Amino acid sequence: MSYLVLARKWRPQRFEDIVGQNHITRVLRNAISAGRIAHAYLLTGVRGVGKTTAARILAKALNCEKGPTVDPCNQCSQCSEIKAGSSIDVYEVDGASNRGIDEVRQIIENVRYQPAKSRFKIYIIDEVHQVTKPAFEALLKTLEEPPPFVKFILATTEPHRLPETILSRCQRFDFRRIPVREIIQRLSEIADSEGLRITEGALLLLAREAEGSMRDAQSLLEQILSYAVPSSGEEKARVVIDESLLQDILGIAERKILYDLSGAVIRGDAKKCVELVGEVMVQGQDIARLSRELVEHFRNLLVVRLAQEHKMETGDAGAASFGRLMDLPDQEIEDVKRQASEVSADTLMDYFRFMAAGDEEVARSAYPRFALETVLVRLATLPKTVPITEILDRLEKMERKLSRGERPDPLPQPKRDLPAVEPAESESAPLDSIPEGKDKEEVWKKFVAFVMREKKVLASHLERVRPLEIPPGPLKIGVEERYHLSYLQDPENLSSLKDLARRFFSQEVAVGITAVGPQRAEAKNEAGHPADPSGSYNDKGDDLVKEALRIFGGSVRGVKREG
Repeated sequence: MSYLVLARKWRPQRFEDIVGQNHITRVLRNAISAGRIAHAYLLTGVRGVGKTTAARILAKALNCEKGPTVDPCNQCSQCSEIKAGSSIDVYEVDGASNRGIDEVRQIIENVRYQPAKSRFKIYIIDEVHQVTKPAFEALLKTLEEPPPFVKFILATTEPHRLPETILSRCQRFDFRRIPVREIIQRLSEIADSEGLRITEGALLLLAREAEGSMRDAQSLLEQILSYAVPSSGEEKARVVIDESLLQDILGIAERKILYDLSGAVIRGDAKKCVELVGEVMVQGQDIARLSRELVEHFRNLLVVRLAQEHKMETGDAGAASFGRLMDLPDQEIEDVKRQASEVSADTLMDYFRFMAAGDEEVARSAYPRFALETVLVRLATLPKTVPITEILDRLEKMERKLSRGERPDPLPQPKRDLPAVEPAESESAPLDSIPEGKDKEEVWKKFVAFVMREKKVLASHLERVRPLEIPPGPLKIGVEERYHLSYLQDPENLSSLKDLARRFFSQEVAVGITAVGPQRAEAKNEAGHPADPSGSYNDKGDDLVKEALRIFGGSVRGVKREG
């Protein structure tokens, strides 16, 4: 007897054996029991999820000698012939190779004749989307009103390519991708029966690689079986297949590398990202596959982070919910939750968006390694996104402090390794004496610079006013805007101003704050041109504006005064 591959050997023979498609098998079983058998069925879904298998089981259920029955016996001649593909009344047609109008006309001609020995004449047309449009048009009438002894079962992976007229004449069943957990359970049963010792972690990797296809999972398992089970005469199943061995056999990157790469991105360590990609290359792993897995990994991190920020239940029920969203074992879900907590959802959204776009670049590139390195470096150097609520909260707190005359929290400064230098002599040093004939504006600028060094918030207000008189007499200040007037007239702020004036002018100074109207005449420079509109504003002084510029980026182009 010739060798049967696992996908054929373990093909389900009853409805209840089909994995992950209970929503379909239940409807078909109930329809058979109630005698509500349609004349045409359309089975859709990705590869390897059970479409052709379900079609054959349905054919056996309809033609079984004990039937129609929901549980074909698999023993009678009809069931045996359908299982072996030798039934003269069950036609399996490949739509890719029988796609023309001539082949369809032959089907239409044969439909008229009674089945030779079965209850129904059944046509199973696989990959039906390959059939040409003229052939579909020729089939329409027969598909709509076939003889009572004829049933059509169409199967396709691309239902969108079928004409609407075909879709409307069939009962449609959409097969889902099989969940990872159900694939693991089925593979475990097959491995035990075949004498293969394989760990749960290795089964998880196999199931994930299958991408929801049971046939792909069985094909991968067969490859592993050929490696692990020795030839005849040797002891069976001597080798235990674990994750590391499976990764070597199939060329699958370790799950650890995903966490290492994403961790380096979160830390902003671009150098580490490049080093890790180099290690993957040395191990002979598929760079394009790694890129796709990174897209999925960042998506998983985003899902978990969103759940955390919305205070989703994180107990056993929460873990199960995460598992359904991500098809991950409980242990790995904990790892994902731990890493997701290190970064905001907005930043993870940026990571996912840029990684998904970068994956397309990797897939198209003739140099996938370099493309992936570029994408990861771009992610690692991406500025962290600050939530708008946090920004507004910062600005609100700063505004409250400024209104009370308090100094805002200092802005974080980047660390720079610069050589130590001796401080230069400051132009804002206190005056030992007030020189006679000194220009009032020049003295005022020196005084404001001195205040800036001592109390920046107060200086930011002084930059928006103008001196009316300066010592040796009293210090009189004219203020146009109400906001600055109320701040400078505050007793605490006024006391600080007097103290700084005494220190700067080296004498007791009487300070007066006076409200004045706006200057009507436009200031001009030495060349006679209008002064720079931004000249009345020092972007280094106003802390509120300074913080806003730091958060949002930009610069001050000008200051518009009202009135």
